[in-house]
Amino acid sequence: MLLAAVLADALRVPGSGQIGVERHVPTRLGLGASAEVTLRVRNDAAYPVQLQLTDDLPPELVRKGADTLQARVPAHRSVDLSYAVCAERRGDWTVGDLHLRRLGPLGLLWHQRRIALSNPVRVQPGLLDVRRYRLLGLRDRHSLGARSARQRGEGLSFESLREYVPGDDPRRIDWKATARRGAATVRQFEAERSQNVLLMIDAGRLMSERIGGRERLDHALAAALLLADVAGKHGDRVGAFVFADRVQRFLPPARTPLARLADALGGTEARPVEPDYPGAFTFLAGQLRKRSLLVLFTDVIDPDASAALVGHLAAAARRHLPLVVALRNPELESAAVAPVQGEADVFTRAAAEELLGARSVALAAMHRAGVLVADTRPSDAVPVVVNRYLEVKQRGLL
Repeated sequence: MLLAAVLADALRVPGSGQIGVERHVPTRLGLGASAEVTLRVRNDAAYPVQLQLTDDLPPELVRKGADTLQARVPAHRSVDLSYAVCAERRGDWTVGDLHLRRLGPLGLLWHQRRIALSNPVRVQPGLLDVRRYRLLGLRDRHSLGARSARQRGEGLSFESLREYVPGDDPRRIDWKATARRGAATVRQFEAERSQNVLLMIDAGRLMSERIGGRERLDHALAAALLLADVAGKHGDRVGAFVFADRVQRFLPPARTPLARLADALGGTEARPVEPDYPGAFTFLAGQLRKRSLLVLFTDVIDPDASAALVGHLAAAARRHLPLVVALRNPELESAAVAPVQGEADVFTRAAAEELLGARSVALAAMHRAGVLVADTRPSDAVPVVVNRYLEVKQRGLL
């Protein structure tokens, strides 16, 4: 009797043509962002069906909640199901086949079927920070850490007078206003627009180091994209230059849509090689004629590589305005001050102190060469970079 019941249950399981599934997956996600995957399940059978559904997900898209969805679909009806995924790594990934299990009408037998589906997903860097910054608006940027600054600079249209601060161009001092006010006063102008900003992304060995659950390179790309968005809104042209031991990608400064920049940078991977700074700056010398803000995302540890970088930055500063965003490792800083409890700790602490000392020497040399430096933890890179850009515009440094 039981065998007959099982056989009858198996024969009454709806055919493959009676159960249909449509799946929608966002084609683009920002790194660290969550998104909803939706499934529409259609039952063309004359009786309700009990289903279990599981998608083949790449490990780079982490599912939130249970791996399997449960649904009871009435006869000749459809139901919508959904679950959330979080993008954990940049790149191009695919949500693959769907595994469907159907319970027979008598509840005795599950029938399994694989439905061939394929949904490509591109995980891009920094889009979550860009959207967050846009939502904050000019009035509320302080919660992200960025200052609100009007577009002032060294343009042709006079705007206002203000008190002199160290670092202002002496040529902007208004001597009549200074005498009248009894304090050094400078002229401010509307910020010049259509200036060049080039995002220089070091994709060498140090950029693969994981800090706060993300590669140093991911932090750099997030800050770079947000800077591109802000600079574009200030009327500037933005380009991108990715290099390691060779040039990987170059987009000349232009009014480039942010989505195109995100696509261009999304596939960037750090390589286990030392960056070729001489080759990178030689390449740029042949590409950039107009004075530009060169924003280099990197870090400096090796003394020889640092010396080469300082020399090329100093040479570039004769035509351009270099800004080095040095993304330091908090774990290295902690190791340099950690309590010493054994012989191994002595060597670890000494090595960390030596590396940090070499780093400080390199950054100081950049300062002396007239290079702007933003020394920041990766987690703070977004507001720090935006603030330095706004400072450059406000003070007319470019």
